[in-house]
Amino acid sequence: MALAAAAALALGLWLWIALPLALGRRTLCYRDVFATHLPLKAFGAAELRQGRVPAFNPTWGLGQPFRGNPNALAFYPGNALYLALPFWSAFNLHYALHWLLAGLGMRALARALGQGRGAALLAAITYAGSGWVMSGLSFYNLLAVSAWWPFVLWGAVRGGRRGVALGGAACGMALLGGEPVAAALGTMALLLAAAAGRGLRRGVPIAAAIGGLGLLVALPQVVATARVLPFTLRGAYGTLPGSGDYALAPWRLAELLVPFPRGVPWDLGPLGFGGEPPYVLTLSCGAVGLWLAVLGARRGRAWAALAAAGLLGAWAAGLGGDALLTLSRGLARYPEKLLFWTALAAPLLAGWGCERALAERRWRGAAACGCVALALAGVALTLGPALAGLWAGLLALAAAALGLAAWGAARGGAGRLAVAQLLALLPLGGLAVTAPVADFARPAPWARRLGAGAAVVSSTTASPFGNPRPAYRVADTSYAAQLRFSALDLDPAPGVLHGLTYPIAPDLEGMQSPLAGLLQRNLPGIDWPERANWLRALGVDAAVLHEPPATPRLRLVEVAERAGTVSFLARVVSPAPAAWWPREVTVADIPAEAFRAVSVAADPLARVVASRPVAHRPGGRVRALRDGPDRLEVEVDSPGGLLVLRRAFQPLYRATSAGRPLATLPADLALLGVELPPGRHRVVLEVPAGPEIAAALTGAAALAAALALGLWPARARGSVA
Repeated sequence: MALAAAAALALGLWLWIALPLALGRRTLCYRDVFATHLPLKAFGAAELRQGRVPAFNPTWGLGQPFRGNPNALAFYPGNALYLALPFWSAFNLHYALHWLLAGLGMRALARALGQGRGAALLAAITYAGSGWVMSGLSFYNLLAVSAWWPFVLWGAVRGGRRGVALGGAACGMALLGGEPVAAALGTMALLLAAAAGRGLRRGVPIAAAIGGLGLLVALPQVVATARVLPFTLRGAYGTLPGSGDYALAPWRLAELLVPFPRGVPWDLGPLGFGGEPPYVLTLSCGAVGLWLAVLGARRGRAWAALAAAGLLGAWAAGLGGDALLTLSRGLARYPEKLLFWTALAAPLLAGWGCERALAERRWRGAAACGCVALALAGVALTLGPALAGLWAGLLALAAAALGLAAWGAARGGAGRLAVAQLLALLPLGGLAVTAPVADFARPAPWARRLGAGAAVVSSTTASPFGNPRPAYRVADTSYAAQLRFSALDLDPAPGVLHGLTYPIAPDLEGMQSPLAGLLQRNLPGIDWPERANWLRALGVDAAVLHEPPATPRLRLVEVAERAGTVSFLARVVSPAPAAWWPREVTVADIPAEAFRAVSVAADPLARVVASRPVAHRPGGRVRALRDGPDRLEVEVDSPGGLLVLRRAFQPLYRATSAGRPLATLPADLALLGVELPPGRHRVVLEVPAGPEIAAALTGAAALAAALALGLWPARARGSVA
């Protein structure tokens, strides 16, 4: 009865957070939820409703890769939610359902490793409520991998036809989920699970079969990424320095007992972090879970070694500064991701510790730890600062949870231990940072003024002109309150949902082209008249700034005061159309020369810079007929030369006229140019999707076969046909 009550309580806590998300009343909003994933999924959902999974996203940076970007999860089956539900419900259900799936997967894995029902429930609660999974509520893709990987390990432990098939299907789902570094790190746990009880010699083939089947299921994502990766910042140069900043500092081991020693991330006031938060927001697996994991280390020595290796690796990988970034060519940016090993192992250790505590009545250790935590809480109260009060509260809660755990161990009840662990994990519930959907459901006044389809630049994004993001000074110091004002200043989340596009957009994954990256890195170093040239050339209609534009090429439209911050809405004078025919074409031998030439041009639309010589004559007439993500059609009547399109140059575009191929080249550093002979032409530019279609059919067949093999009941021995 106590066990059922603990399970019901855990489910009730999940529903308390998940139900408003599913109903579209509230939305998760912290960090990458709004900064990265919402703009991607808003575009992807709209395209999916049109029956398309495009290669490029023209609403973002004039065409950054979409289906080849793992963060977009373009081929993930869960995208079907967007066809059946309103956007906000579908978007947040991804998080809520994968959060639940993480707990169910860990329970199945613990049972496969021989743990009883009570221990497996405690392992599930520990994993689903851990700092790793709760931090994953900020990462659409990382959470998907975290949810599916316990099922991958379950398949490896079970082995045989069913284990390999279902484990491979789960592996494919994790890879389609779009966080390849976490999945790659998970292979260490996969080998450990496959070798459990059978040794490496027999376990390696099982792990290899699961991984191979997973890659086959995820083939469309693999192919799409491989096609675009060479012409991205990450593929060409890796990513910018700074990964060492996200290594594990030794002082953070205190988070195992006090989850937020530096303050809570969802508050920007006195109790907040006070700086850039770490990648994994807290190491905590709950005070009770920590005590039980230490108890269970003797039973699961290999898993204990994996947990320790995760902590050690997350610290040691940052000692070389950006060495990890360099050695991995930009793929592994955050040493903290090695904590995935700890996150997977600690719940299993806690499950074994639960069984040991109950079998041996080991309650004294929990009681002693609770007394120490209570004493530390008393000391913290005497320190005075607001943060000390936070420490005191968290330590007192840990003491209460450990006391309840001691009582449960003494009385012999796994359900009591599970409830104690739930109590210890309660503070981590704050990592599910939410905001009312009503704050973002309607277009902001400035968005309505500009109209759907307007191309904008907002200073609320990742500093397009080198200025820091505005800090709105309001009594409500919550993270969600800041987002309300960012939305008024046309932040991409939710601006993309309301039809706005962002030609100068942050590139948080290194997926933009090297040419666009060069442009964006150099914009902060030039003055306003030169920036205005670029805004014109990129077709920007308006800019939201936090300083008055010092050039007549930006016409001030409106000024607004928002919580102590002044915002300026400026119109760009004569922005570029979707396609145009310049008066003159010059040549720049290197990209830096092209950047400078456009910056100082008297008219960046009349005089265009090409990457190679083009025989160009003025006087062409251009009419854009179609402006889709992967297909553009333009009617041109000209004496021959260079057609320029307001789209990022990408080698995957194929240009033709009447079936004859046309040469493409970069124009104005990062835009798409097409070289045309004299005459009248209907120019078609499109991205061939044949490789992805073939890969998607193969992946779907592999997934269907894996599910059939895994779910089809085995024939009983000795049966007669």
